[in-house]
Amino acid sequence: MTNYDEIYKNLRKEFSDAEIVEGYVFPDDMDEAEIAVVEEEFRALRMKALREQTEEQRLLSALMRMKLLMQDYFERGGYEPAFSFSLQLEQYLKLLGRSQRAFADEIGLHPTKLSRLLHDRENPNVELAYRLETHSGNIIPAVYWWKLHAKRIEEAIKTDLARKKLEGGKVRNPLKFSA
Repeated sequence: MTNYDEIYKNLRKEFSDAEIVEGYVFPDDMDEAEIAVVEEEFRALRMKALREQTEEQRLLSALMRMKLLMQDYFERGGYEPAFSFSLQLEQYLKLLGRSQRAFADEIGLHPTKLSRLLHDRENPNVELAYRLETHSGNIIPAVYWWKLHAKRIEEAIKTDLARKKLEGGKVRNPLKFSA
C-alpha cells in the first residue's frame, strides 16, 4: 500500500469523500470579481516579497533562472546563437554587476583573455569551466559552461562543409569500404 493510500484510508475514517475533496482541492465557486480580488492580493504579496528580497536572494534567483534556461536549451537540441558561451558569460557578468577587470581578478584570469572570451575571439577551456562553476557557488555546473561551447563546435562541424572538404582533401589513402 502506498503512502497516499494510507493517508486516504485514515482520512476516510473521519470524513466523507466529498469532505476530503473540499478540504484538499481548491473550490471553483468564485465569480469574476472575487477572482480579480484574489489575483490582485496575490500580485501585491508577490511584489512585496520581491521588494523585500535581499541582494543575495536576488542573485541566487537569477543564477537559478540562468541554470534552468541552460537546461532547457540543452534539452531542445540544436544550436542557438543566443546561448553561445560568450553571450552567457556576458549575461553572468551582468547578473553579478561586476566589471570585467574585477571579475577576471576573481577567477584568476587575465582581463585581456576575459575580453577575448566575451567577444568570441577565444575559446574557453575546461579549467575556465571549473572556475566558473566554483565562482557561481556550484549553482551552474562546469559541464553546463562546457556544453555551451561544445554545441557551437558541433554546429560548426555540421555546417562548415567548405572546411570539411578542404581538410578531407589533405587525407591520403583514405579507407574505402563497399557496402
